[in-house]
Amino acid sequence: MAGLFRLRDFIARHAYVSRGRLHRIDKKIEDRVSERKSGSIEKIRKIYCPAEFSCSKENIMGEKKYNLQIVIPMYNVQKYIIRCLDSVFSQKTDYTYKVIVIDDGSTDSASVLIKDKYKDKNLKVIMQRNKGTASARNEGIATIEADYVMFVDADDMLKPGAIDCLLNKAYGEKACVVEGGYELFSRGFPFPVCHLDREVPELCGNLWGFAWAKVFKAELLKDICFPQGYWYEDTVVSYILYPRCVRAYTIKDVVYRYRRNPKGFSRIRGNDVKLLDSFWVLYYTIKEMQARGIVITQGKYEAILRSMITCCKRVMFMNDDIRKEVLCVFSELVDTDFANFRSEDSDLSIFEKTVRNNDYYKFRRILVCMRE
Repeated sequence: MAGLFRLRDFIARHAYVSRGRLHRIDKKIEDRVSERKSGSIEKIRKIYCPAEFSCSKENIMGEKKYNLQIVIPMYNVQKYIIRCLDSVFSQKTDYTYKVIVIDDGSTDSASVLIKDKYKDKNLKVIMQRNKGTASARNEGIATIEADYVMFVDADDMLKPGAIDCLLNKAYGEKACVVEGGYELFSRGFPFPVCHLDREVPELCGNLWGFAWAKVFKAELLKDICFPQGYWYEDTVVSYILYPRCVRAYTIKDVVYRYRRNPKGFSRIRGNDVKLLDSFWVLYYTIKEMQARGIVITQGKYEAILRSMITCCKRVMFMNDDIRKEVLCVFSELVDTDFANFRSEDSDLSIFEKTVRNNDYYKFRRILVCMRE
C-alpha cells in the first residue's frame, strides 16, 4: 500500500487537487531560484519557541508477564472511553494482555467510571496532570511487562479479532512490527483502508506514520519516548522507531476503527502558532536521525519529502513571512543534508524541485491548490 503515501494520493485525499493540475502548474510557471537567506530557523524560533525536544528515555523492561501491553491516553473522552475499552476487553483471544489507561488531567469523571466498570479486568489507570498525549504515552511505556506494545486512542476502537490477527503474525514471523488496516468512521458509512499480506522491506513510506493499528516489539521502545509538549508527536515513529526494525509485516485484516473527530480538525487548519509543531518535530527528528547515525535511504528521503508536504499544508494559512522561512529551512535541508538524493516519484519531484530552488512563487501556488 505504498501508493497511499504518494503525493498524488495525498492531494486527492486531503487537498482536492488533481494530479494533472499539479503538473500543469509545474509547466505553466517558470522555475525561479531564490537565494536562501541565513537565520531562518532563528526567525521561526522567535515566532514560536517550542518545548525542548527529546525522544530518548530509558524505559524499564520488566518481567514479561503478558503477550501484549495496550496503552491508551485519555483526556476528557468520557463520551467514548467505554466503547473503546469494551472493544478491547471483548477480544476473543488466548493471548494475555494488560491495559494501561493514562488519565492526562481530565476534568470529567471517566477515570471513576472505568475503574468501577472494569474492576474485574486487567486494567491499570494512571493519573497525571495535563501534559499532552506524548507524555501520557510515555507514562504508559515507562515500564513494559509484555512481549509487544499497542497504542490505542481513547475515542477509537479495536475491531473484533484484532489482537489475534496482529499477534499471530508477530509471533509467527518473529516480527518487530505488524500493522493492520483501519476503518475510518464518524456518523456516516465506515471507510476501510487496507494493506496486503506481505513483508515490508522499507518501512518509511510503506507503513503508516501513526502509532496505532499495529503492535511493536517491546525492545524497540526500551530507550525511546514521544517528544513531550508537541503536537504531531507520531513523527518519531517513522524516522526513529522504524529504522530499528529487522522484520516488519502488514496484514490485510482491518484491526482498528479510527474516529473522524471534527474537533481535531483545528489542528490541521488555522493560524495558531502551535501548528508550527509540525515543522519543529520534523526538523528536530531529522537532526536526531543524524545524531543517531541512522542511514538515510531513498525510501526515507522520499518519506521526509512527504512529511515536508504535510507540514506545509498545516502552516499554509499562516502569514507569508512564516511560510517563506519554513520553505527556506526545508530548502537548505534538502540541498545540503540530502544533496545526493533525487526523488524517483514524478509527482513528488515537483515539490522537491520547488523546495531546492527556494521558489516561493511556485510554492505558494502549490499551497493555493492544496487550499482549494
